[in-house]
Amino acid sequence: MNMRKLIAWLHRWLGAVSSLFILLIALSGTMLAFMGELFLLQHGEILHASPPSSKSEYATVETLIDSATDGYGSAFKTMGVLMPQTRIDKVETAIVFGLPAGTDSVDQLLMLSVDPWTAAYKGDFLLRHTFGHELVEFHHSLLLGEAGIVFVCVIALLLIVMCLSGLYMWWPRQGSVWRKASTISFRGNLKRIVLSLHGLVGVWLSLLILFFSISGIATAKPGWFEPLLVAPTHEPPTTSEFEQTCDGIINVGQAQSSGESVFPERSLAFFFLPNRENGPYLLTYREMGDGNKLEGDGRVFVHASCKDVVHVEDLHLSETPTQLANMMLSLHGGYSFGKTFGDILVLLCGIGLIGLAGSGLYLFLTGFFRSNQQNS
Repeated sequence: MNMRKLIAWLHRWLGAVSSLFILLIALSGTMLAFMGELFLLQHGEILHASPPSSKSEYATVETLIDSATDGYGSAFKTMGVLMPQTRIDKVETAIVFGLPAGTDSVDQLLMLSVDPWTAAYKGDFLLRHTFGHELVEFHHSLLLGEAGIVFVCVIALLLIVMCLSGLYMWWPRQGSVWRKASTISFRGNLKRIVLSLHGLVGVWLSLLILFFSISGIATAKPGWFEPLLVAPTHEPPTTSEFEQTCDGIINVGQAQSSGESVFPERSLAFFFLPNRENGPYLLTYREMGDGNKLEGDGRVFVHASCKDVVHVEDLHLSETPTQLANMMLSLHGGYSFGKTFGDILVLLCGIGLIGLAGSGLYLFLTGFFRSNQQNS
């Protein structure tokens, strides 16, 4: 068996083994381009808000939390606040998230929707009961937990191998590359036409497929790329300042003021309350009007009891492993390219992968791949 036939055999069987999973992952990824619309379809009545004509600034985080907990009416452990259009575009309200009293299960994570300008309470919903959240989990792990995350990453690795092997098989041994890449052959039977389309779609989308496969693995498993990538955490670097305990108490308002003094020209994206005794607040910021960053690229840690103990990470300025990991999440979702163009790229890659997986499986089951390679 020569090299070309060996690569063809590898491409054929890797596709046969992984095509169904590629279809599922590509389909869910394509649908995630409309995650904002999916949330609005399910909870639109409580996720819409409009700025009053006389007021354009958001209410303080402290006011949003107080209004949300009062509106909810039962004991509630607040974990943090998502400002409008953070993580999910189309969501115009602030989301105060946390757990009902008496439970520590993240399955019970409750989202309290609040008008960001007037702080009026809009309503609440369980995150795990939203179709958008389930879709993210399915795309991320096929709902199989940590083992599913690893499995999806393995499928992405196989996709990279198939993309490269497909390019090798398609590449003309003589003649013009551009001419072959711009020509669709409708001669012959249906199988030969499908093969021609399979090759053309694969070639034209190869860079996108490689890009989304690599960024997807880096997003799900940044540890595989250490020390190039280091996933952002909710903990500041271990320093003597943050290990100390003081007698004071830094409240939510003081923590927000500390963050705004560091990034006065950026808007708040996330506000995390301390998740342990004497743990820090974490505030993330993004450029004003920039909804393309999932969590922002400015991070401020504020000590919960020691005044003026603050740690700042400006991922926008420093090319660090943490910055690269943060970028991968935005790149994989298409957010870094702007909402419209990013969605177009996601849709192109997703629909293309669905077509490639389906046509490849068809060619495998009909035996056409094998007979075609034997005759080549």
